[in-house]
Amino acid sequence: MTYSQRLSDGANSSDIIYLEYQIGTTKEELRIALEKQETWERELAHLKSSPIRNASEDGSEEKALMEKVNDTKTQIRTLSEQLEQLQEAMGKLGD
Repeated sequence: MTYSQRLSDGANSSDIIYLEYQIGTTKEELRIALEKQETWERELAHLKSSPIRNASEDGSEEKALMEKVNDTKTQIRTLSEQLEQLQEAMGKLGD
């Protein structure tokens, strides 16, 4: 359903504009989070495959990268759920 169709069906234009903005913002945040995840995973793979490990063999750098990957995965899940909820809300306005 197009924007004008939603308006003619009685949906509040400010609600639609707000939801469209939130959806766009959430999509952008999700894209950035996915890029970060790829970066952290690449760095982690590089670190694991490196024949010469850092002077600190305690694995702290590897643990830090694994934590970043896990945090980013959590952020991606949260953003995906938020995007789904926003899209459902937009769909309800069209009904």
